[in-house]
Amino acid sequence: MSASVGAPPTTVLRAGTLIVRIHHAARGAVFFGPSPGQKPGNRFDAPNGEYRVLYASRRLEGAFVETILRRPKGRILRPEFVNERAYTVLRLERSLRLAKLFDEGLQAFGVDAGEIGADAYALSRELALRIHGSGVQGLAYRSRYNNGELCYAVFDRVAPADFAVIRSARFAAGDETVSRLMALYRASFDTSLSLV
Repeated sequence: MSASVGAPPTTVLRAGTLIVRIHHAARGAVFFGPSPGQKPGNRFDAPNGEYRVLYASRRLEGAFVETILRRPKGRILRPEFVNERAYTVLRLERSLRLAKLFDEGLQAFGVDAGEIGADAYALSRELALRIHGSGVQGLAYRSRYNNGELCYAVFDRVAPADFAVIRSARFAAGDETVSRLMALYRASFDTSLSLV
């Protein structure tokens, strides 16, 4: 990964753009993680706490597959895992310039989709740290699990006030929204009794 990041290829999300974020229902939608003192846990988190990140997607379908379905083996979920989460539609109150980590942007950064989508996050975090130094507000990338969906990693140089909450709803296993998303991704619920 030797490409220079001096002037990265970018895409602009204009003020007024709606994005979707899935989050723990007990926590507000506008949250840059990880929490202070916690180790990085996600793909584009800062390796050593240099910045924090808010993850979102262009559509609910992208947010669902990236946050709800990214880890369970065989796309089998416990209903409680879904029930403790919510989704929120946020409106950008300012334009954001994001490094373009898809299409021709991959070649410009000297990476391939497999490298930034790998289970090991060292390369993606290193790249995000280098991009953060260029002054952009975050990254735009394709979902690892549905490459038709665009996702965003927004750096904490964007203020919480730059997001307006438009609507928010808690997920409930079995409701119409969850059922549609589960069917789309051929996922199912584990309804066996917990042993704990």
